[in-house]
Amino acid sequence: MRLIDRLYQYMEEKGISAYAFEHVCGLSNGYLGKQYRGRGTVGSAVLEKIRLHYPDLDMHWLITGDGAMSNVNKELIRSFQKQIRQLEQLVADKDSIIELLRK
Repeated sequence: MRLIDRLYQYMEEKGISAYAFEHVCGLSNGYLGKQYRGRGTVGSAVLEKIRLHYPDLDMHWLITGDGAMSNVNKELIRSFQKQIRQLEQLVADKDSIIELLRK
């Protein structure tokens, strides 16, 4: 599957028309159709525009097809990991306070 195919898959999943996607990213009308028909390549400048306007779209997946389409799960995991570290620190602080009170 090509990058452009994955991009269309993302747009379909999100209910975004090619016209709306082009407009949001500041691309010319028909840009995606041209890419789909194989008459061009998606360059780094366009990928950067996509990344800026669609932060939930995982760029690694878009480019390679590996991993998941969305960054949302990664962001949730990072958030949970941060919360776990904070809770672990609270427990360690509590244990230290209890030990000091015992002395």
